[in-house]
Amino acid sequence: MNINSDSKNFGQRTVLTIYAHADDEVLPAAGTLSLMSKAGWNIRCLILTDGSLSSSPIKGTRHQEADAAGKIIGATYEFYALEEYNFSTQAVIKVTEEAIRRWQPDLIITHAPQPEKYGHRDHEVCAIAVSNVATRKNITLWYSAPPVFLRGFEPNFFVDITSVIEEKVAAIGCYESEVNKAFMQLDAILVLSRFWARELGQKDGYFEAFEISRQCVDASFFYAIANNHQVIKPS
Repeated sequence: MNINSDSKNFGQRTVLTIYAHADDEVLPAAGTLSLMSKAGWNIRCLILTDGSLSSSPIKGTRHQEADAAGKIIGATYEFYALEEYNFSTQAVIKVTEEAIRRWQPDLIITHAPQPEKYGHRDHEVCAIAVSNVATRKNITLWYSAPPVFLRGFEPNFFVDITSVIEEKVAAIGCYESEVNKAFMQLDAILVLSRFWARELGQKDGYFEAFEISRQCVDASFFYAIANNHQVIKPS
């Protein structure tokens, strides 16, 4: 993925990420969001839960950690207080529709759908609900790679984040309350980023992987490509 600063000439675009928990957004996509921010995109991160069941007993910790991560990747956050392990698809649909009305995103990024037997119940409910709304609203939708379970995830879009790998690591590091999780460790972050590079046959560099569920483009997309001012250029 190449993001050109000249993309600002085409008007600011907005990417809306919708994830169940704070840290779900940086693990698979911090590098991509950072690149988009540098290119002039408006980065909005919507978190469905408030972290009341997080590793830290101090209320508001996850909010503070997310704000710190946002300063690194150029994102602003909004938290909801849906009950972890117990929110419904209907609740997420309502939240998603409200967010779309307010922010009019050009792109939505969320969890990749995965059966509960392999993944996280909250991630699966979020993925189903967001997919429903994006489909009905005809909004471009990307699924990001799960941090651990890869079953059923079939990436078809890869982003070279080599230039911002340190920012990705720093953003993930902001979530100090979750540092004991295996996939939050530095070696796990780098190994997975290198894994996606190898999937592309790249000997060097770090990548993030996405599955494009829906891609909607208009005439300006082709004009941008023709003039080498593309906002997004698949590898």
